[in-house]
Amino acid sequence: MTDDGGEPQQIDLLDDVGVERRYLLHDAFETDGRTYYLVESVDDPEQVLLLVETEAGLESVDGAEFDRVLALLEAEEEGVTDD
Repeated sequence: MTDDGGEPQQIDLLDDVGVERRYLLHDAFETDGRTYYLVESVDDPEQVLLLVETEAGLESVDGAEFDRVLALLEAEEEGVTDD
């Protein structure tokens, strides 16, 4: 997800307490019928989040689901599938 200049698109998201934070959207993809977003904080590049779209909005993904989804994304980028 890039803007016309090839840079990641900047987006604003609200955190759990309603504070607006700016992120770079690096990727948006669908797997297992769910849409995921890989974002990086503009203010702290060490803060990288994997978010999933739910009926309630976007939620952080962590633990086993984080590892599984990241492995699927990496396999897709390398052209490896389970077909």
